[in-house]
Amino acid sequence: MNLFDVLILVLVAAAILIGIGTGALPQLGGLVGAFAGGALSIWILPFVEPLAATLNATTRAIVVLAGILIVVGIGEAIGSAVGRVVAYRLRGSPLRTVDRAVGGIVGGAQALLVIWLIGGLLAAGPIRSLATQAQTSLIVRGLDRVLPAPTEIAVQLGGLLSDTGIPNLFVGLEPLPAPPVDRPGDPAAEAIARRAEDSTVKVSAITCQFTSSGTGFAVDRDYVVTNAHVVAGAGTIRVALQGSGPLDAVAVYDDPELDIALLWVRGLGAPPLRLASTDPTRGAIGATIGFPHGGSMSVSAAAVTASYLAQGRDIYGERRVSRTILELRAEIDQGDSGGPLILADGTVGGVVFAEARTDDSVGYALTPTAVARAVEPSLGRTGPVDTGSCIR
Repeated sequence: MNLFDVLILVLVAAAILIGIGTGALPQLGGLVGAFAGGALSIWILPFVEPLAATLNATTRAIVVLAGILIVVGIGEAIGSAVGRVVAYRLRGSPLRTVDRAVGGIVGGAQALLVIWLIGGLLAAGPIRSLATQAQTSLIVRGLDRVLPAPTEIAVQLGGLLSDTGIPNLFVGLEPLPAPPVDRPGDPAAEAIARRAEDSTVKVSAITCQFTSSGTGFAVDRDYVVTNAHVVAGAGTIRVALQGSGPLDAVAVYDDPELDIALLWVRGLGAPPLRLASTDPTRGAIGATIGFPHGGSMSVSAAAVTASYLAQGRDIYGERRVSRTILELRAEIDQGDSGGPLILADGTVGGVVFAEARTDDSVGYALTPTAVARAVEPSLGRTGPVDTGSCIR
């Protein structure tokens, strides 16, 4: 139980007391009004999206959430007022006593529904401290098990709640991290990564007035693997080895469901890395290589803590997808997407594609066998493929 749970218990207790005092009819009226307000706010969102898109991610999330709460609050107030009018006409009737008793139950249920909604939106939002509290709340996770995933509503908000343009990796709340395993020390991690540094590139893509930064690595002569969300909607793609100038790249394969893309880079000349023939299991150690925030190359000690089949969405938040992912104990940041997890034997044990919301020291990677199956048929191609639309 965390601070968010304590606050929830206080709010539910207050809602029950208020419900007993006001009765069921105002509560039911308020609930209907709140649902109407929520539906109206979702309908309004496409009209305000161009204006909201000009704000930075945190301000945008605060403004959008505050706007939804205001519209929902107005609907709740109107519905409650109508319910109070009906309840007033029941004064002196035996039904009034029943109305008050049921009011406590309805008040508590109404509070839990609001918490379900707000908890889900916070869990999907870019404010890390609030997202972590919501993701690890016992009550929010309990509601998530018995009600439709609250983060499904966040999908309707699109990029307005996201600071990366990437939809949630999971339908519902993110799984709590597996128990940690020991990572290699920094000297050992750097030694593991050293053999792959000359094969790892920074990827820059100009997409709809934004520059998307990520990481990639050579898998064959002049071919680089990265994430599809890094190059989505890109008009121009460039890659650069550490200490070298940028080279133009062409996407020859793009899979928005797995979140993998293959780039052809004429004259890259980087030594190719070999994808592991089997997926690593819990306890496997290695190092991740990336270019956090589009800056200099960075190495993070890593270990595999779990592997599981995750139900999530494609990079556009449209289709539900199932994919086996690796949970890593590693520091992953924006810009590391598409980078390799290098195992102790020098093979690529996974392709980094996301960081956890619940723990700064947890990240996620796609399995090497899934990536190999996806990209190998496209090795040798040089013609461009459509990289879809922008996700920001």
